[in-house]
Amino acid sequence: MVTLGWVMSGTGGLRKHKVRYDSDATSLLIPEFRLINVSFHDLSNTEVIPPHEFTYSPTGYFPNFPVIIQGDGQPWDIGNLYLVNRLSRTVKYESRSFRTVAGHILDYRRFLEDEELDFLYFPENDLLKVTHQYRRRLVDQISSGEIKRGTGRARINAVVGFYKDIMRFGLVKAEQFAHQPYETVWKYLSIESNFGISRILAIESHNLAIKAPKNKASTELINDGGLLRPLTIDQQEKLLFALLDSSREYQLMFYMALFTGARMQTVCTLQVRHIWAELDGDGDLRLPIGIGTGVDTKGGTNMTLIIPGWLVYDLRVYSRCAEAVKRRSRSFYGETDMNYLFLTSAGSEYYTSKMEISHRKDLNVDPRVSSADRVYGSIREGATIRQFITDTVLPRIRVDDPEYLKFRYHDLRASFGMNLLDAEIESRGVTQALEYVQQRMGHSSKDITLQYLNYRTNMKKKVKVQSEFERRLFKYVNTNFQLARGDDGQA
Repeated sequence: MVTLGWVMSGTGGLRKHKVRYDSDATSLLIPEFRLINVSFHDLSNTEVIPPHEFTYSPTGYFPNFPVIIQGDGQPWDIGNLYLVNRLSRTVKYESRSFRTVAGHILDYRRFLEDEELDFLYFPENDLLKVTHQYRRRLVDQISSGEIKRGTGRARINAVVGFYKDIMRFGLVKAEQFAHQPYETVWKYLSIESNFGISRILAIESHNLAIKAPKNKASTELINDGGLLRPLTIDQQEKLLFALLDSSREYQLMFYMALFTGARMQTVCTLQVRHIWAELDGDGDLRLPIGIGTGVDTKGGTNMTLIIPGWLVYDLRVYSRCAEAVKRRSRSFYGETDMNYLFLTSAGSEYYTSKMEISHRKDLNVDPRVSSADRVYGSIREGATIRQFITDTVLPRIRVDDPEYLKFRYHDLRASFGMNLLDAEIESRGVTQALEYVQQRMGHSSKDITLQYLNYRTNMKKKVKVQSEFERRLFKYVNTNFQLARGDDGQA
C-alpha cells in the first residue's frame, strides 16, 4: 500500500455533508500540512504503484489542506495520493482550490461506497463502468433539483481529472485500465483575430461531460467579483441601526465596507500602522492596498482606498482602546503596529493575510513540534463575519422587518458603489461619474462599472412599469385588500 508521511498540527474539523448517499465518508482539513516523505511498501498485492518521480519538499507549508476519509474512518489512499501529487505540481498553493477539488472527489467516494463499487471497475460495457454510473447519478440529482447543473458538471470534470492524473503519473498499474474510464473528445472552434486572420482552436473534452447552460445576466444583480445585490438606502439604514447594539469592531468593519467599498479580505487584513498614515488635504486617508502594502486585495490588485476622515478617527480610537490591546496580546503578532487592526476576542484574525501565511512558512519550525507549542492555527477566510450576519444581524433586523432579504458582507461593496454613482452623477454627469467610480472601486474594466449604471436604470424602469400596470389593471381586480381601504384610498 501507499503511505503518505505528513504532520498534522492543530485540530482539523470533519466537514458535515447532506445525506445524499448511504456513506459516512467525509473530509478533514489539516490546519498546518507539512509533507515529510512519501514511501511505498510491498506492491505485489495491490493495484496502486508509485509515480516515476516524487519531488516533495519536506519544508513545504500548506495550510488548510484537505484529506479524504473513508466511511470506515481510514484515509482514502488513492484519493489523498492524487491530492498530494497535484500539490507537488502546483506553483501557487490556494487552499480554497484544493478544498473544492477534494469536495468533488469526496462526493465520488460517497457514491462508490453507496453503490459498493470499486473505483477501478471498468468492464467493456460503457453503461456498467463506474464513471458512467456516477454520471447517471449526477444527472438524476440535477433532474430532481438536489444539485445545480453547474455543480454536476464540475463534479464529473473533477472525476475525469482524477483518473487522468492517476493514469498519467502512474499512480495505478496500467493493466487496471484495459478499458478506459472515459473517452477523450476534441471540439474545434473557428476564431478570428482583430486582424481578420482565422484559425482553428482545438479544445479537449470527454464523453462524460454534462452540458451546463450559460448563466443569463440578471438585471437585479451586479457581477463584481461575485453576484452582488446592492442594498437600498432604506435597507442600509436598517442595517446600521441593527449594528448599534453590536461590538465596536463589528460596527467598524461594516462601516469600512459600506463607506469605502472595501472587500472583506481588505478590511480584515488592515494593520494598525496603516490607519496612522498622514491624511490628505481633504482630511481623508488615501491608503495604498494590494501587493507590497500588507493589505490584501482580490488578485493582489494595487489601488488606493480612500477612507473618510471621520472613520479614520474612529479606527484610531479603537486601535488604542484596552480591548484591542488585549486582543493583540493574545494573537500571532502580539503588541505591534504590524498586527491586524481587527481581531476576535480570542486574538484570532478574521481573515488570514498573505503576509502571515508567508511568515508562518518562513519560521522554519520543526513540523514535529506539538501543536500546543505553536502560537497559530488554521487559516481563516471570514466565516466568523458571515456567521455574525446570519445569527445576529438578520434576526435583529427582521424583528421589525420580517421581509428583509438575506444579504452578504460583499453586498455592502455594491451598496457603496451605487451610493457613490448616484452622488457623482448629480455633481459630475454620467461619463465622469463612471470614471471616478471605476477608480474608487478598483474595477479592471469599465464594463463592470457600467453594470452599476445599468442596474440603477433598470431598477427605476422596473418600479415605473410596475406602478403603471398596477394603476391601470387593479381597478378591475377583486381583492380583499381593496375592501380594507377607506374611501380616500388609504389603508
